Amino acid sequence: MSDRAGSATDWLLSFSDPVRGVGWNPASGTGLEWNVRRTRLLLDIAGAHDRTMSIVLVAGTKGKGSTAAMTARLLATTGRHIGLSTKPHLQEFRERIRVDGVAISSHELERRAAQLREVVDALTRRVPEAGNPTTFELATVLALGHYAGEGCDAAVLEVGLGGRYDATNATDPLVSVITAISHDHTRELGSRLSQIAREKAGIMRPGRVAVVAPQPDEARRTLRGVAASLGTPLREVRALATRAADELGLPLKGEHQRANASAALAAVDILAQHDDAFAGVRRDGSLRDLGWPGRFEVSAPNVVLDGAHNDGSAEALAATLRREFPRRKVRFVIGLMRDKDARAVVRALLPLARSVDAVRAPGPRGLEPEAIVRLARGVPARAHEELAAAIAAARADAGERDVVCVTGSLSVVGQARDALGLGVAERLW
Repeated sequence: MSDRAGSATDWLLSFSDPVRGVGWNPASGTGLEWNVRRTRLLLDIAGAHDRTMSIVLVAGTKGKGSTAAMTARLLATTGRHIGLSTKPHLQEFRERIRVDGVAISSHELERRAAQLREVVDALTRRVPEAGNPTTFELATVLALGHYAGEGCDAAVLEVGLGGRYDATNATDPLVSVITAISHDHTRELGSRLSQIAREKAGIMRPGRVAVVAPQPDEARRTLRGVAASLGTPLREVRALATRAADELGLPLKGEHQRANASAALAAVDILAQHDDAFAGVRRDGSLRDLGWPGRFEVSAPNVVLDGAHNDGSAEALAATLRREFPRRKVRFVIGLMRDKDARAVVRALLPLARSVDAVRAPGPRGLEPEAIVRLARGVPARAHEELAAAIAAARADAGERDVVCVTGSLSVVGQARDALGLGVAERLW
C-alpha cells in the first residue's frame, strides 16, 4: 500500500507493534485496561472534543466498517456534518478519518498530528505511569479533534479489537452497535463465541440502547445476558428484505450487507430519539451513492476485491460470489495474515475455486504463500512473492466466464487497488 501523507503517518505508526499492529505498542509497558484509560486521558488533555458530539460505536467481527459507513451516510442526509472513523486503511492512512465521507487531507493530518505531539508530551509529564500510547489510540484522538474542528454533530467510530478494552470505548456512546460475531483474534478474545461476544459487549452502556445484528445462538445468548446485567435495552434486528434494501438504494452486495444496513437504520432511529437534529434522516435511495472499496468491489470486468479474512467473512464472500456470479468458477488470489485461521478461510472458498494463486500479505505478519498452497487441496495452486504477479497469472489463465477474486486481507486488497491503478477513495459519497 502507498501512503503519501508524509511524516504525520510515520510518526503515528511509530507507536505500533510491527507484528501485532496499530493497536499494540511494545513500549507501552501497561495492561489492556490502560488502552481505555490512556485514551480518555489523551482526549481530556486535547480538549475532550468527543463530548461535543453524539457518538455511535460499532463493534463486531464482520461488517463493522460497512455498518459504520452506512450509518454515517444516513445521518449525513440531514445536512449535518458527520465524522466517520474506520479501519484499516486500504492505501493511505488518511482513509481512516473522514468528514461527510471525505478523507482528511494530507495537510490537515500533518497539522493535527503536530498538535497531538504536544498532547502526548503532556500525558508523559502528568501521568508517566500511563505508558506510551498506541497508534490506534492516537488516531482516535486525532480523528475526534478533526471532527470537532469541522463542526461535526455526530461521529461514527468503528471499534478496533474487541470492545471492552478498545480505545474507542473511552468515549460515551449514545448508541452501541454490535454486528455479526464469528471467530477472529482468538488469541486476545478467546476461542469460543461466548468469550468473543462478552468482549464485544463491553461497548454497551446502562440505560442506552444497543443494536444487535443477527448472531449465532451462542453469541446472542451472551449478548442478551450482558445487556440484562447492565440494564441495557437491546434492539435485535433482522436482515432487510430485498425490497426494503432496493428502496434504500443499498449498493453493497450480499445478504450480510442487508443485515448491516438494518443495524445502521436502527442506530439512526435511536440516535434521532436522543437528538432532534437527526430526526429528518432520509431513507429513500439514501445509500445509492455510497462507495465502500474493498468489500465485494468489482473493480474491472470479472475482477472482485474483498477483504474477507476469517471464517464468517469468507463464508459470506462465497455466498455472494454464488449469488452474483452463478455457476461460474473463481480464480482466487489469496494473501493472509499469520494470526488468522487460514484453514477456515480457504475451506470456505475452495468449493468455488478453479485455481488459487497465493501471495504473502504485506508486513511481518504475512503468512507464507506456500502455507496457503498446502491448504488448497484439490485445485491447482501456486505461490508468488509479488501480488501483481499473482493477479497477472490469475487473469492470464482466466477463461471468458471465470471470475478473479483477490481476498484474504484488506491490506492485500489495498495492494491490489494500487496494482490495478485504482486511486485512493477520497470520498465515499
